[in-house]
Amino acid sequence: MKRCLILLLIGIASGALLFSQSQGESVESSFTLSGSSGYITLPSASIATSYQSPALVTGYSAIYDLSRGFAHIPFVQLALKNRFETSLAADITDGNVDGLLQAKWRFFQKENTAIAVGAVGQWHQIGETNSWGAQVYGVSTFNSTFINWPSKTSLLIGYTFSEVMNSNIDFGMGFEAPLWQKVFKGNVNFLIDFGNVSYSTHPSAGNPTDRGMLNIGARLLPITILPSTYLSADIRLIDIFDHSGRAISTALSISIKP
Repeated sequence: MKRCLILLLIGIASGALLFSQSQGESVESSFTLSGSSGYITLPSASIATSYQSPALVTGYSAIYDLSRGFAHIPFVQLALKNRFETSLAADITDGNVDGLLQAKWRFFQKENTAIAVGAVGQWHQIGETNSWGAQVYGVSTFNSTFINWPSKTSLLIGYTFSEVMNSNIDFGMGFEAPLWQKVFKGNVNFLIDFGNVSYSTHPSAGNPTDRGMLNIGARLLPITILPSTYLSADIRLIDIFDHSGRAISTALSISIKP
């Protein structure tokens, strides 16, 4: 696993240097563990770029939990009119499969501030216990600074429909800022999000129910690999202050935006 992480870090650095001159128009392709546009576990008010034609995104996250082993989350997302997105993800671990169906609508954007509402329907342990959960939220994303770095910042508040939570009121904050701009030429971002909510009520890594959860990561911003086709990559450290939920994640996503 350590070898894979080192290779991915080398790949992120190499990609940033090799493709630093290949960036065209600004492309939103930043995805959470479950496929919603956003940070690591928290969604933002951003929508995958889709002004004229629908955008199709597919991706995969691998998770290694230090106590539970590996999990896999493939997803597919469709974005429309730069305002609406929906995604379907499968959270697979220990032979169990959870289904996550999401939708988000960005109803306000002015200059550098956006507001969106969203919902996540969850079907846990499909074919076995068949339990259910749901989350609804509102999120605002705006430009600010984080430790003197220019940052895309998000504030989220929501509600979780599940009996396993200590508190059903959700809140969280996320920051995304350029990482080592002189080295990576502005093509790699630093990620951090924290709150009392995760991408699912039964996440494969992390446990926000008791003390909240802090996640950090690095993101290779979208690079052009084919006409109208973009590749991005993430490496993440999940729930880094909780010994029982700590995990490592890597991810790749491909966006097709005609």
